[in-house]
Amino acid sequence: MLDTTGVRRAFSAYLDRLIAALESRAEVVGLVLAGSTADRSRVDEWSDHDFLVVCSSLEAAEAMRADVSWLPDHADLVIAVRDTAHGLKGVYRDGHVLEFAVFGPDELSLAHANAFEVPLDRGGIYATMRDVAARPKPGSETTPLQHAQLFLTLVLIGVGRARRGETLTAGQFVRTHALAHLLALHRKIVPGADDARLDDLDPFRRVEQVHPEFAAIIERALERDPETAARGLMYVAEASAIARWSGWPTEAAAVVAHRLGWHEADA
Repeated sequence: MLDTTGVRRAFSAYLDRLIAALESRAEVVGLVLAGSTADRSRVDEWSDHDFLVVCSSLEAAEAMRADVSWLPDHADLVIAVRDTAHGLKGVYRDGHVLEFAVFGPDELSLAHANAFEVPLDRGGIYATMRDVAARPKPGSETTPLQHAQLFLTLVLIGVGRARRGETLTAGQFVRTHALAHLLALHRKIVPGADDARLDDLDPFRRVEQVHPEFAAIIERALERDPETAARGLMYVAEASAIARWSGWPTEAAAVVAHRLGWHEADA
């Protein structure tokens, strides 16, 4: 049996060393913890350390992105790679993962956040993060009808690519792009689906924990080839509470099914 207490103790011990390392650097004006690093009740053996560092100058921030020797146990990193203008990912020899970003002054407002904690604040960091967390999340202004229309359009594009033999991109359109809109639509229009345990920055996170039956149906669909997966997602949409929503674009759904010959194939 996995020692959950031991996992959380090790997680917190690393965090303590990270905080101490950053507190010792004069150019660091703030540290923000995010995700399960902030909400440590969710920590398990697969949790990574997710954090944001804020520096007093752009030059100092770039120097810390370029040289990560300030990280605890930096000699044990087997991966330390830049993946965005401000962000990096790291992997230690024991498989422990870091996801972090380093910002200069006035750049912290570029971040997105839900749960957060500020263990190091040398001026204005908490206030900025409070404003960041309160902002509408990316995609939150997309209406249910837009999600439905985008879902149907992406299904059509994805299946079209599958029929060309482009199965990799077809799978991406169906299993990622179209599904993201279906999940967002479900959360917006099905009563009780907008559960606080879900991640408002990533529609894929923790669906299995909150809506296990809904997630299981989707998972079974996604195990198939791209076109069969797309038909499965369409079935989910048209056989679930989504179809009972008065705004479901019935005509558009029928056009997509007709264009793909799905109804004819069922006849």
